[in-house]
Amino acid sequence: MTRNFSIYAFLFIFLVISCRPLVGDSDSLERSAAVPENILVSAASGSPAELLHIGRVGGEGAWFALAAAAEEAGYPEVALDMRIRSAKYDPHPFGTLSLAALLIENPRALPNPLKALRRAERASGNNENLRRARIAVLAAEGRERALLREFETFTGEGWETPVMAAAFGNNPESPAVIAKLERFISHCDDPSALSPLPSEVSEVLDTGYVRLLEARKNYAAGEDRAALAGYRDWLESEAFAVSCESEGITPVFGEITAAAMRAGKEELWARLLDRSAESLTSAKRYAASYQAGKLYLSAGDPRASAASFLAASGAVPPGLERDRAVWNRLKVLFADVSISPEEEISALSWASGTWSNPERFGDVVEEFLHRCVRRGDWKPLELSYEEWGALWPSSARSTAAWLLAFAAAEGRTDGSVSPKEYLEQAASAAPRSWPALRAAGLLDILPPNLEQVREGRGKASAEDASAIDSAAGIPAPNGDEAVLSLLLDWGLIDTAYELLMSDPNVYSDRIVRRTSRALAETDPRRSIRAAGVLFAREGFVPQRDDLLLVYPLPYGDMASEAAEAEGLPAELFHGLIRVESAWDADAVSRSGAQGLSQFMPATWEEWARRLKYPSDADPMDPATNLHFGAAYLEWLREREWTDGWVDVLASYNAGGGRVRAWRQESGGLGEDLFGASIPFLEPRFYVRKVLSAATIYGYLYAGEPPGVLHRRWGLPMVPINEEAE
Repeated sequence: MTRNFSIYAFLFIFLVISCRPLVGDSDSLERSAAVPENILVSAASGSPAELLHIGRVGGEGAWFALAAAAEEAGYPEVALDMRIRSAKYDPHPFGTLSLAALLIENPRALPNPLKALRRAERASGNNENLRRARIAVLAAEGRERALLREFETFTGEGWETPVMAAAFGNNPESPAVIAKLERFISHCDDPSALSPLPSEVSEVLDTGYVRLLEARKNYAAGEDRAALAGYRDWLESEAFAVSCESEGITPVFGEITAAAMRAGKEELWARLLDRSAESLTSAKRYAASYQAGKLYLSAGDPRASAASFLAASGAVPPGLERDRAVWNRLKVLFADVSISPEEEISALSWASGTWSNPERFGDVVEEFLHRCVRRGDWKPLELSYEEWGALWPSSARSTAAWLLAFAAAEGRTDGSVSPKEYLEQAASAAPRSWPALRAAGLLDILPPNLEQVREGRGKASAEDASAIDSAAGIPAPNGDEAVLSLLLDWGLIDTAYELLMSDPNVYSDRIVRRTSRALAETDPRRSIRAAGVLFAREGFVPQRDDLLLVYPLPYGDMASEAAEAEGLPAELFHGLIRVESAWDADAVSRSGAQGLSQFMPATWEEWARRLKYPSDADPMDPATNLHFGAAYLEWLREREWTDGWVDVLASYNAGGGRVRAWRQESGGLGEDLFGASIPFLEPRFYVRKVLSAATIYGYLYAGEPPGVLHRRWGLPMVPINEEAE
């Protein structure tokens, strides 16, 4: 279900996630039950008595919660009234957040806003949101002297424009003011914030800065051609060199790229930025070269694009910026059909010794592995894995070892490393991935992350999660935790979810689990996404409760019955539904696929006739949709052109005709290697995702280890012991 949030709601959520105050244990806060919408309707129609009563007796944060409830229910006027009351009566952090949101949106929302801000600062200490609100109020009230005092802590944010304007108006000849003004013009992240600057600044600035100011204003107004003309003058001015001596990466280069793309001037501006980069160093050279790479790529020149990204990577030390440039270079090269295998291997070898965080490169290394399989380049793959595999992302290491295990079993390698050795490496590298689960099945072991999961059926429970969190010694919640907990206590699940996903790293495992459980019954798709936040955390070791959150069975009995009726392994069908719709019975894809099994309308009509259902059979009915999905999957399994589950699942995703064509091109590859050779990314990974989910479902709910499941599914079990080899 999607909510239509107003601009005000987005501002409110932004302020909540960007404020980091501390409060005590939220367990001490008493909450009311979720606010019925009819109360909000009553309040909106002019009868607010019930709403006001709830606010008075609802405990700490009640007005804050009521404001969020009104916003979620679609009553902005009521929300504004509740927000004002929250700013007046709620304790920190709730009142502080409401106050800041109010005054940033409307500096005249309260009769004495500066007094209210001083009171909030005494309670919580100063923070960026309160300072932003104070500047908005001072500007609205025309308090120039007070704005001048803010200049001492001026940082160059767009919302500080009134401070910059006041400082310039007070002393336009001051070298300190002019220096900060020049940096503001070249480094402010919001070009629209430059428009309120007084026109007199042009009288004291170098011509290059004047042209840059005009260019950025034009860019903000959508006047791309005028903006590009100004940017070009700036690049050729003395001010360009001066502005690029400042610390930090100016956003101007990114604006040039966006304007050039919209104006269809990519190649021209790529050359201009490349030439400009030659006179720059460090972060500025990185920015110019990086944007040139994007423009060359848009212009259809991948070689020049890769060269610019290479130049960008050499301009900065190891870190995120360098990794971004290295990743883009690999992505461009691996998408270039004219690149030779030797160039490909050379680029990956160089990158493997250059990147700072290999986990950022899983997708591009996987693309390299796929291309090796597709071409049959087994020796280069072996050598690359042997030399650089230890530095690859864990998922790519697991995939490479899995592929080499089957290549060795099929006699495609020199046999110096046995399939068993490769499988052991695959199983340990990325335990929840399909390559690791497949290897574990062949080795008859459990991947490390499943060893601690006890057998038995069940569902994620609050008691289990509380036990996990207590054992982990979770600290008292901070301000973010208190806000999210309040929203959950009042049943504002949609707002809580949006808040969590907008900045998940500030929340503890405990509150993430709680948010996921709150969504589990009504919105399994978003429940899975919320719990997925935990699995993305470095060093996270999932417990059974965590796996139940990301592998739920909300229609499990219904799906099992449909699978059993068609003779399908239930866990395989469960895995397919999780990948297709994440158990969202109302799911409709961008292409129009509907329901749990994601049937396209034409296919649905065909199968309604096949199964003798009425023509108006509802694809959103869970039982009907699951019946159709199981019947279609079994029909695919019975076709003579499908040989095993890789073929069946790829056909379900991409169509049988494509799979038959890919099989003809595969050169006799076995089932696993064929799956890795599928030329399109979506069906290639679709097969893996379904099989890995099915394996985890089988173990999590029935206690069956991977080896038992894979044998029952009829997957090829390659020989791995020395005698068999």
